[in-house]
Amino acid sequence: MQDLVVEPGRIITVLRRRVEELTYENAVLSAAVDQQREEINALRGANGAGDRPG
Repeated sequence: MQDLVVEPGRIITVLRRRVEELTYENAVLSAAVDQQREEINALRGANGAGDRPG
């Protein structure tokens, strides 16, 4: 069995690309969570209007 030889430069390139992908995915998911939070808060505000004594 031969040892697997991989150039360090290729490893770094692949890891950088993956970091970029994960950074993008994180930004998209964060925006989606923020949007959902806003929608939930809007629904709570609309449903809760007048429910509480002033």
